Amino acid sequence: MKLVRDALKESHFIDADWFDLGEELNLPYLQLKNIEDTHVNSPSRCLRECLSLWLTSANNRTWESLASALERMNQKPAATLIRNTYGDPASQIFQHYSDRISQVSLTDSCIQLLYTEGLITEDTQRKIERCGGSLSDTLRELMIAVSDDHSKLRSLGNILMELEETKPLAQDIIKDCDEIFPKANSIEIDESLPNTTSVEEVFVSEVYNCCFDEVRVKFGDLRYDIIQLVVENVPSTDDIKKYLAFCFPE
Repeated sequence: MKLVRDALKESHFIDADWFDLGEELNLPYLQLKNIEDTHVNSPSRCLRECLSLWLTSANNRTWESLASALERMNQKPAATLIRNTYGDPASQIFQHYSDRISQVSLTDSCIQLLYTEGLITEDTQRKIERCGGSLSDTLRELMIAVSDDHSKLRSLGNILMELEETKPLAQDIIKDCDEIFPKANSIEIDESLPNTTSVEEVFVSEVYNCCFDEVRVKFGDLRYDIIQLVVENVPSTDDIKKYLAFCFPE
């Protein structure tokens, strides 16, 4: 319930629109009307009762259903936020384990890893340290981080593997990651694509340029001497062809 309320609040949903939302979620009209009559002039309470009814009795209790209902109410920004942040597969895995994650107490080194891996900000790092390593007040920031970058969910699992008491939780998270997000090296490569050859550049100091110039001159002299010998000893074109055929029979 709290997570859904937070999602609607973040998406700037107006409490007074609760009845329309209930109808779009296919909740019974008479039950919505009963909520309205019971909590007159209290749209916030009506919204909570509406969401409670949806979460306890409806068969479409998914983030996608909520996002679709908001879209039908022409609240597309809210629908997009809920679909991308809360309905994201990595986010849903995180939500599934959020109760267990909230009970975790990390060491300073693990908290530092959360910051290094981009799961939390530096301010949040200090906040967690002041709270004795508890992640209970950091769940939403972690959820947003993994929804923006799915690889960070696996990073979270790897960090939790550092502690003996959180290894079972870490293994469950990593197992779900393996099932939902296959590793990159499992993707088949199309061997029909042409192989590209890499070209390496070698940088040589100016000190050696004169040596290279000397070698080039000597090589030029050698080529000139060979040509002169060929011209003097093999005067005709046919003879040159025969000469080359003897030298390079292939």
